[in-house]
Amino acid sequence: MKYDVLLADDDDSIRLVLSKALTRAGHSVRATDNPHTLMKWVEAGAGDIVLTDVMMSGTEIFEHLPRLTELRPKLPVVVISANNTVNTALKSGQHRVFEYVPKPFDLDEVTSAIMRAGQSVGPRRSKPASSRKGLPMIGRSAAMQPVFRAVSRFAAANLPVLIQGPVGTGKDLVAQLLHDGGPRGERPFLRTSDFANTSLTLQKVNGGDLYVDEVAELSAEQQEHLLTFLTEAEHIPASERPRLICATRKDLRASVEAGTFRDDLLFRINVAEIRIPSLSERDRDTVELAENFLALASPHQTRRFSAEALEILHRHDWIGNVRELENIVRRLAVLYSDDVISGPMVLQELTKDIRPQDASEAGSGSALDKSLETACRSLLASDYDGEDGSRYTTALGWVEQPLITEALRLTGGNRAKAADLLGIHRNTLRTRLKALGVS
Repeated sequence: MKYDVLLADDDDSIRLVLSKALTRAGHSVRATDNPHTLMKWVEAGAGDIVLTDVMMSGTEIFEHLPRLTELRPKLPVVVISANNTVNTALKSGQHRVFEYVPKPFDLDEVTSAIMRAGQSVGPRRSKPASSRKGLPMIGRSAAMQPVFRAVSRFAAANLPVLIQGPVGTGKDLVAQLLHDGGPRGERPFLRTSDFANTSLTLQKVNGGDLYVDEVAELSAEQQEHLLTFLTEAEHIPASERPRLICATRKDLRASVEAGTFRDDLLFRINVAEIRIPSLSERDRDTVELAENFLALASPHQTRRFSAEALEILHRHDWIGNVRELENIVRRLAVLYSDDVISGPMVLQELTKDIRPQDASEAGSGSALDKSLETACRSLLASDYDGEDGSRYTTALGWVEQPLITEALRLTGGNRAKAADLLGIHRNTLRTRLKALGVS
């Protein structure tokens, strides 16, 4: 099938590329650089499909979509956007958008979306959720775009959703977004693993979302109760039926093979799937996340990280993912009152929990080595003004200062004992304290 596409994007090059690709695919294209012309075409009854950017001339297309839907309720809308945040995905799901395609996109992906939109009976419908302040999920990396798109697609659906991802990646947050972004947003979001009383659970959830965290950890009895709940829920009309959202960090198929998880339950809960990437897969999202956490931890202050500190945070191996990053930033915000969180401050907190044997036995791949290597690389590549000494003495200070500070702490501030603990003369310690500015 060939369709008449109404294309709106204020980037000349993107309009040209999309127009050529869609024309090659056999469609006819009418293109504009602003939403007002697009709306005039819609009002005149032109076009089979709308393909539009989100931001044009400082205006969001979402401001026009309610009117567009009122005029042409069966006109599918495909949204493309460089503002690849979860807010964009959620708004797409809330405003009758057929599909959300993040930039940079593959041309085949866009043409496929146009074909699906044309073949559909109509765009997906969803009840607009109440607007919420703040960015609910941070990240613009390519790795997060499938998550945002899945949230957009599944928020208004009636399908059971299984959220998978390592510890600390934000599975709870995605579950809450699925609830808030769909028609169940005004109904209960019940988090529980107790389904023994099916009638009571159905009453509590009241047509909302039932969230089961770490579903792989349910006992055999709990799994049986959950199956009973799902069976009973099927007798409720679709408009009032609760939805099940589950989360796990484990491979449920492996659990089935090991005999610890029921295969019939897996088939019931694994209908729509969202996989959340680890923080190491999310490119520069670490920087945006860290800045956001610092702002939240210091709501009445204007604080920031130095470029060096952000680079250290970016290069760190976050085993605990986003949760570990948030905890470190909150700790930095409390321990340091400086307006600028520096690289040495970050390094001191990142290495605080490393035991002495870890430091002595660790190889080149240890977290301490990686953090120091990153910091030194950043120092050597920076435009260093030399006000605090040479790059060499600055780097030595990163290790020397926390080492001496910790020795003083352990000895109750007794410099003689601290010098003995460090294996240096007390006069050397006095000199180094003065050089480092430690009182």
